[in-house]
Amino acid sequence: MRINLRAFGILAAMSCLGFSAAFAADGSWKFQTEDRGHPELIYSENNKSIFMVGCGHAFAIHAVYPGEPKKDGEKATLTVANAKREMKFEGQIDSGYDDDPPNTTHFVQWDLGYERQNPGLYGKKWKENESRLFDFLDSGQPLTVSAEGRSYVLPPIKIRDWKLRFKKIC
Repeated sequence: MRINLRAFGILAAMSCLGFSAAFAADGSWKFQTEDRGHPELIYSENNKSIFMVGCGHAFAIHAVYPGEPKKDGEKATLTVANAKREMKFEGQIDSGYDDDPPNTTHFVQWDLGYERQNPGLYGKKWKENESRLFDFLDSGQPLTVSAEGRSYVLPPIKIRDWKLRFKKIC
């Protein structure tokens, strides 16, 4: 019997995050600009954001944290993997936003882990890290988001020229 990988990924996400079947039914990636023109790449389900990369006042990675719930401000590590490699993000738990799924913990990493006072912030090495992240996300493969032995799977991003548009704005 052949298993549909997308269906398997959705079921894995539902079981790890406690989502109902109705909640996980309409997930999709989209690239948009928010009210002030800042770019956002978002995976959402039923208008609830699961994973987001955005740029505005700072460069941000936001995600539903699959590990054990933590307190606001507590340090956390999130791993995102595809079939070929993985990337780890050191960040913190944030109080969340109105468009988070109910009963979830929210992870955030600012500026790819660079401190605001770091002279390398938005410099050559930082831009290389940003490009590496974008190429990784745009691999055409499902992405597994994990922490503390729990995970969920996001479908591949299939948005034409999102990297180019993101970099042009940000």
